[in-house]
Amino acid sequence: MVLWAALAAFRSCATNVGAIAEHSTLQSALSDLARVAKYGASSGELTVGGDLPKISTALVHRLRVEAATIRSSDVIRIIGACCRLEHNHPPLLDAAAAHVMRAMPSYPLYAICNIPNGFARLNYHHRQLFEAIADWVADADPTEQLSPVDVASLVYAYAELRHSSAALLEACAERLKVCHMEVGGPNCSIILNSYARLSECNPELFHALSRSILQTKPESYEVHHITIIMNAFSKCRINRPKEMQQLSSFLEGRVEQLSPQNMANLVNACAK
Repeated sequence: MVLWAALAAFRSCATNVGAIAEHSTLQSALSDLARVAKYGASSGELTVGGDLPKISTALVHRLRVEAATIRSSDVIRIIGACCRLEHNHPPLLDAAAAHVMRAMPSYPLYAICNIPNGFARLNYHHRQLFEAIADWVADADPTEQLSPVDVASLVYAYAELRHSSAALLEACAERLKVCHMEVGGPNCSIILNSYARLSECNPELFHALSRSILQTKPESYEVHHITIIMNAFSKCRINRPKEMQQLSSFLEGRVEQLSPQNMANLVNACAK
């Protein structure tokens, strides 16, 4: 048994060394990852032979040894490709997270918001990264630059992985009070549902986005957006009869489009 274990360890080590040698630079590994992701997306194949594990091993190594020269765009490409391939590779995601935490001031704000979203889509909860991003975004300067899309992407990730950060959610709410009229129907549903899922029922946020709801054209909403918003108001016990009535009117002539989950959301909203 000891001999077999030693042989297995040797083979694993040899495979890793071979993968690293094959991809002598980060850009080489990134190019191969892009190729695999493109093939996987077009064919529906999520496992492409032995390429993906080898490329991932090489990327982990390159993220460590080339840390000083790696750009934020390189890390964004890695996370994006992993999402397209549904490739949850903990060592690679840990290495990417380490780079983000080390070089966060050099990352553009949209990337800081999209990276946790990618982790959430991969169902990988890197708590240290999420805490670091929450602390950084809650700082006054970057928060002033957040767009509604940034906020929706960010709070969705935290809600999906059940990672609550009062400072982050408060900062995002303050930003949305200023730009509430820029929040469209889909992003409104994502934001309110995320706050409700995290039990962060901020009345001022719901009040601000209520004004957006009243000004948004019905055709901007899919039926599931409408029922999600209504359910969020209900879960947080926010009493806004005018907005609920208007949202209900948006469903006129569209009831046949409701899925069973949409119906459940609607019934729950109306029951409370």
